[in-house]
Amino acid sequence: MFKVILNLLFPQKCVGCQKENEILCEECFEKIDSADLSQASGIFAASNYSDPVIRETIRLLKYKRAKNAAEPLARLMRKRVWEKIKLKDALVVPIPLSKKRLRQRGFNQAELIARCLLAIPKDSPSELQRRVLWEVRSDILYKKIHTDSQVSIKDKEKRLTNLIGSFAVADPQLVKGKNIILIDDVCTTGATIKEAKKILKEAGAKRVIAMVVARG
Repeated sequence: MFKVILNLLFPQKCVGCQKENEILCEECFEKIDSADLSQASGIFAASNYSDPVIRETIRLLKYKRAKNAAEPLARLMRKRVWEKIKLKDALVVPIPLSKKRLRQRGFNQAELIARCLLAIPKDSPSELQRRVLWEVRSDILYKKIHTDSQVSIKDKEKRLTNLIGSFAVADPQLVKGKNIILIDDVCTTGATIKEAKKILKEAGAKRVIAMVVARG
């Protein structure tokens, strides 16, 4: 009831055009820039972080707890990079947060995006097959060391080394011989995904690629 009243008093507005009752309207969604580099180093990106609409939508999700922002972000990934992933079966693994950051935020935005990504309409046989053979697993990769936010680190060299040794695999048997698709919101230097890939490969993963909403 509180949420209903709050929405009546302060209705959700599109981040692009301020249209009421939509976090991202279809017209603004279609205008989002495509990634200048949509595929590089095993990372598939749907857009550029320089796009103001994407940047604001991600900000609302991560820092304003607008969980409904995860759906249009996932939809953008599905529209622009979904078919580029040539894997029939895979474990979809969101980049984890440290326990401290998870407590602060209350949720992992990468996991929300991943779950929205696999909420696929059942009327397409190919997509239904992926829904069956792709599985979101947030219990595989975890962050064992709390590190400074990559955004807060301005020095590029420090960004590249900030995350070394911070990730771990809960049980190598869960990933041995498996294809893994990492999911994250933003890729800037690629250090986060690079470190996660390394740990998963060391644990025995067959192939590890990544999908992100935006490339910074």
